[in-house]
Order: sequence, then structure tokens, then C-alpha cells
Amino acid sequence: MSEILTAVTELLYGPGEAIRGFDGNEAQAEAEAILNFNGKAYCVVKQWILVEIDVDDNYRRELANAGFSPCVLYASDVRVHSAGKRQAGDWVRSTFQRAFRLGYLFETKNTTYLLAGNGQRKRASAKTILSIIE
Repeated sequence: MSEILTAVTELLYGPGEAIRGFDGNEAQAEAEAILNFNGKAYCVVKQWILVEIDVDDNYRRELANAGFSPCVLYASDVRVHSAGKRQAGDWVRSTFQRAFRLGYLFETKNTTYLLAGNGQRKRASAKTILSIIE
């Protein structure tokens, strides 16, 4: 098996730090997203992983100066996307994190993601996360 395929498989199916997301039904999750969307598109996701991207210190500083953290969201089950960019059942990989609020709201520049149910936190290279294609 190729090195990158092994890394992607480990990221998607290997162990990680368990994290509890929003604990409510799908209608409650969408209502919570609407209340907290910060004027951005919102997206409710399940089966999610917060991926800390391995970056060097210089790039970490550049990101921080721009208001971002080297963390992205991967979710294999979109439930609803307010702008219609994703359909129920689609997967999504976000851009870098701008904020993480209430333990279940992951914000990027353009979207607020509500993390429903339980998920995980893991580390990976940028090459690994960018190699995910479903």
C-alpha cells in the first residue's frame, strides 16, 4: 500500500481523541446553527474529524497573523448546508479554522459548521488531508 494511502486510511479509520459535539436531534442542531451562524453560511455535519495540520512555526505564525489556526474539519456526513453547496450525505473538507466555540461550532472564513454527535481530533500532514477523495 502506498505511503499516502496508508496515511489517509489511518486518518479516516484510525484512533483519535474522542470529542463530544452538539447533543441534540437534527432539527435542534439546525436551529442551533441558525442561532450561531455569525452571518456566514452554516453547515450541520456528523461523522466528523478535527484535523490538526502539521505545519512549521513560520507558517503557524503567518496563519495566526491572518486570524487562522492550522486545523481543518473533515466530515463524511453533511446533514444540511444553508447555501446549498453540499447535499445531505455529502462529505466536506473545510478551509482553516478561524474559531471554535461552544465545543461544537467550527468556524472558517465563510462557514460555521455545527459538529453534531461525537467526533475525533487527530493530526495529519496537509498532503494527507488534501488526498482525501470520496
